[in-house]
Amino acid sequence: MHQYKAENAKPNPKSTINSYRSFGYNLSTAIADIVDNSISANANRITIDYLWKGKDSFISILDNGKGMNLEELIIAMTPGSKDPEDLRDEKDLGRFGMGLKTASFSQCKRLTVVTKKEGFNTIKRCWDIDFINQEEEWTLLDFISDESYLKKVDELLSGTLIIWESLDRIVGNANEENESVKNAFYQEMITVKEHLGLVFHKFIESKKIKLISNTYEIDAWNPFLLNLNPKPEMGQTELLLNNVEVTYFILPHMSKISTEDYEKSGGPLGWYQQQGFYVYRGDRLLVSGDWLGIEKKREYSKLARIAINFPNANDFDWNLDIKKSTAMPPIEIRKELSRIAKIAVMKSAKIYNWRGQKTISNENGNASFESLWKDETNREGIKKYKINKKHPIIKQLLESDNTNKIFSKALKLLEENIPVELILYNQNEDPSFHELEKITETPSDDLIKLAVELFQIYKSQGIPESLSRQQIMNATPFNFFPLINDYLK
Repeated sequence: MHQYKAENAKPNPKSTINSYRSFGYNLSTAIADIVDNSISANANRITIDYLWKGKDSFISILDNGKGMNLEELIIAMTPGSKDPEDLRDEKDLGRFGMGLKTASFSQCKRLTVVTKKEGFNTIKRCWDIDFINQEEEWTLLDFISDESYLKKVDELLSGTLIIWESLDRIVGNANEENESVKNAFYQEMITVKEHLGLVFHKFIESKKIKLISNTYEIDAWNPFLLNLNPKPEMGQTELLLNNVEVTYFILPHMSKISTEDYEKSGGPLGWYQQQGFYVYRGDRLLVSGDWLGIEKKREYSKLARIAINFPNANDFDWNLDIKKSTAMPPIEIRKELSRIAKIAVMKSAKIYNWRGQKTISNENGNASFESLWKDETNREGIKKYKINKKHPIIKQLLESDNTNKIFSKALKLLEENIPVELILYNQNEDPSFHELEKITETPSDDLIKLAVELFQIYKSQGIPESLSRQQIMNATPFNFFPLINDYLK
């Protein structure tokens, strides 16, 4: 194509650098992108500091990685400095050579990098968007707003300090006395810490890195909750095409864990939103709590969480974006992912719907379980909830000679006036309101008395004791309390 060469069409610095500000980062994903660079530079200690000073507020990220000499620093500050098709070390979390610039410019107008490579002096370079807009040239500055920043890097054998100033996207021109913006700034930083604890939880748990924010260490938040009691069910890890590893986890039912564990286990978004696939690239979390179009989020599937881990050599297969916050599985493995997802959803539904209910078996096997309520679908496809007429208590009342005819009408009235809207409202407002209702191990005296009375009625009707006992113990709520079986004599 050389014979067709015409003019050089260089992009305008002002419009180009401002377009870098619109890649869709938020503060959490932007800082995570900087942490990626620190990990790729073999850092094991990364400190995120921030200070509210109104429009002069700043955020800095300091690591003890290998640092850079001047040539390497200029390359790192140059947009698009890496070829995305280059082979990378498996620990390299970068790809496009854009993260430092796009992540930084999305949040601030001045990016300063101070760095030191072992055996070299501490050096610095700065991009200032206002200066670029004024000069309309890609001109790096040998500038730093505060000389004390240099000392932080000087004290290290090697390392890099990223400084974000002129945080126009976060604090704008707010005065230092503006409490509303100040509180929003600090709240954003709390969100950042939660995000980093989730995204890099594998690195923190394996002690590959230590993340610190304003002197406080950031704890890992493992979405698979392996520290719960009882522990989640963990499936066998499956190796799919191109070394993609997949493992499903089924959490215990919410009623089985403490209130404190329930609050922690929901994560930043809550139990319902955290269900689904968790996609990792080299142990770095990209996507959390998303069914990737393979399944839908449902109430009964919210105990299912599935880990997918792929190596960075597969970036293009997964359509990884610059922000490293979206990834889509290649078509070649979607069928396998769908199969694993169905297994996880089915297991979640079984636990969620039955809550570990017990049945009493005899030599002929388990009798069918009789719930107090059942659901039916009418001709219009609408779910209706009916009282189970086969439930032993209800059945006895309906068949009793002493039962007033109004009882049947009362049951029908109850069925037709279930407060579904109120239940859904309460569930959406505070899921724990229902889910944390505890089923105690010991039945009440009234429940024991009711079971014994029903047992006597069955026996008086000539039903064998073993069958009478089994019918009672396989009905709600008696099935929750095996101890009741000891009273049925």
